[in-house]
Amino acid sequence: MRRYDVAIVGGGVIGMACAEALSRAGQSVCIVEKGELGRGASWAGGGMLCPLPPDHVPEPIRELLAESLALYPEWCARLQRESGIDPEYWECGADYIKNDGRHIEYPRLAQVRNPRLMKALAGTLRARGVSVREHSTALGWIEADGVVNGVRTTRGDIACGKAVLAAGAWSAALGADDVRPAKGQMLLLRSTPGHLPRMLIGDEVYLIPRRDGHILVGSTIEDVGFDVAPTAAARTHLLARAVRLWPPAAGLPLVAHWAGLRPRLAGDGPALGPHPRTGGLWLATGHFRIGLTLAPASAARIAAQFTN
Repeated sequence: MRRYDVAIVGGGVIGMACAEALSRAGQSVCIVEKGELGRGASWAGGGMLCPLPPDHVPEPIRELLAESLALYPEWCARLQRESGIDPEYWECGADYIKNDGRHIEYPRLAQVRNPRLMKALAGTLRARGVSVREHSTALGWIEADGVVNGVRTTRGDIACGKAVLAAGAWSAALGADDVRPAKGQMLLLRSTPGHLPRMLIGDEVYLIPRRDGHILVGSTIEDVGFDVAPTAAARTHLLARAVRLWPPAAGLPLVAHWAGLRPRLAGDGPALGPHPRTGGLWLATGHFRIGLTLAPASAARIAAQFTN
């Protein structure tokens, strides 16, 4: 059985970003994903690179957020070079309209087309020779003297020097005790390029225009366990608030409606660092609504702890 320097459980944006940073640092990496790479909350979100609301940055993530936003342009450029897939990083700007009528402009606020970012990450990892185990569910950790040295999965055991738990909403079963799923539903509307020139954020809804003219509308926050079924009630709720924020949304065709599960953790910051009780295990989870935003810096911090 091959032994890897690092085994990562979870193939969302955080797990893949950690794999990218570690493989770039020369580590041999195996990534274990219960479904397909990048098809969970990372795919289901909107791709807006900011916290919500955008004028509130909690102290625990202030430095991490600044680091991540600074890394984003070159990170996306590198992924595009290595994978041939453009994540569509775009500083389109945003307007934040608060419920009290105040208007705050963010002329440099950026977005990525998150499904394309997931494909670029996956392509980069495969091109580098990172071992990818899709449709492989992690059942638990293999330990010796209280230190993790492997992962037990439905497709066999994996030996490793260290392990990273980045399983998003499913992290609690593997040791991130306080992480809970938070369902978020999204809509996709069809429009024309430039109809909505930049992102529009309200206190109850946001609209994200893509370069091809499609507009994302999000999102709900629901405590319903692991249910990912879209609901008519959420669709009505999101559409009504989108029209209130931007009346032209009323005439746009609905293309798609879906849901994802975010990893919610009590407090304002993710779990990012050594597990408090288990040696050889690092946590990279609990990013809630801003995992995509914090991915490059979160991965850089994990990699720095493994390679310095």
